[in-house]
Amino acid sequence: MRRTEPATATTEPPGRLTLTGEGMAWLGATILLGGVGWMKSINLVLILAYMMAVALFLNGLLARLQVRRVSVMRDSTPPVYAGEETSLRIEVTNTATRRATVSVEESISDEAVSWLVYRIAAQRMVSCAARREFPKRGRFARAISVASGFPLGLVRYERPLAAGQEFVVLPAAGVADANGLRQWILRQPGGDGRLRKVLRRVTTDQADVRGVRPYRPGDPIRGIHWRSSARRGELMVREYDVAPSPDLVLVVEPWLPLNPTAMHQATLEAALSLAVTIARTWRQAYGARVTVAVAGDANSVRFTGSNDSDLREALIPLAEVVGAPNFDALGTAAFDRAVHHAARVLVSSRPHSPYAATLTRATGHAFFALSPADRLPWYEAPGVRDQRTEVSQEGRVFSDL
Repeated sequence: MRRTEPATATTEPPGRLTLTGEGMAWLGATILLGGVGWMKSINLVLILAYMMAVALFLNGLLARLQVRRVSVMRDSTPPVYAGEETSLRIEVTNTATRRATVSVEESISDEAVSWLVYRIAAQRMVSCAARREFPKRGRFARAISVASGFPLGLVRYERPLAAGQEFVVLPAAGVADANGLRQWILRQPGGDGRLRKVLRRVTTDQADVRGVRPYRPGDPIRGIHWRSSARRGELMVREYDVAPSPDLVLVVEPWLPLNPTAMHQATLEAALSLAVTIARTWRQAYGARVTVAVAGDANSVRFTGSNDSDLREALIPLAEVVGAPNFDALGTAAFDRAVHHAARVLVSSRPHSPYAATLTRATGHAFFALSPADRLPWYEAPGVRDQRTEVSQEGRVFSDL
């Protein structure tokens, strides 16, 4: 369940009054009528000008009162993946004894969402929501403002609320086949000899025998338990428990040359998406702990917890990572005991990264490197599936024509 947090603080930014387009025309007409009435000494025209000026003043006063009657609570949204649709929610409460009409706008990055909340009853709360997607990773400020032009719309009073929790957009996540990923990683020299011995025994994702059951078409012949089959007079096959997967230590090297090109930047983003996909798939499919770190930054080391929110929190350093040409080695102390009995992977934006050997020397445990340039049969980059769907749809339309 999501939490909400107040979008106000003890030191609120001051509000401001502005004339709308209609208000500017109204003010111009007021000045014109007042000037004509003054020059021609026409009292009725002067009275009309005075009344228009009073209406302008009352509109500003009432608009300010409308805004001051409400308080806003923003939804505490966990980090989202780039391209993932998420729901932004706010709660608007009328704390006064009279109705209020306001518009609320929330801006994140370069885009904004606005809601018109019409005539909220006294002491009532209205929930507003919108679906959004964010195309780029990063850490963005969430700015909320409350405004009103009630009742005439000539003068608008706007009050920005104090900034609250930042909004984090993680790198885009692709799609990975869990079994293919596990077998691929565990076949690499990214673990000690003891780990590789265990893996040879469980390469078919089988561990201890749980029991036997009748043979079904498609079962492997080598899984037949011949003694039980002879005793029962029918083919019986072994049933296995799934072998536990080890923890995963995932280090990301955001490598960029001194003068990066657009291609280098795109490769860096692809590497971050690959790292996010590996961590997400490993945690969700096998429930094992994933340690995430950024090369050269010991403070970036995060450990996943027991749910998806903890995984997203652990991936936050990847949202604001900046590329560099060189990185210091991360020693064993940065990973505590996680590095000893885990699969160890380096995801780099350059192929055949020498940083894997640097990590191996610093920790005393082998790391193997992956990059977006490698042929990874178990991985689909973000957008690949959507592109295939578009191509399929275009082919269908063409055939229909």
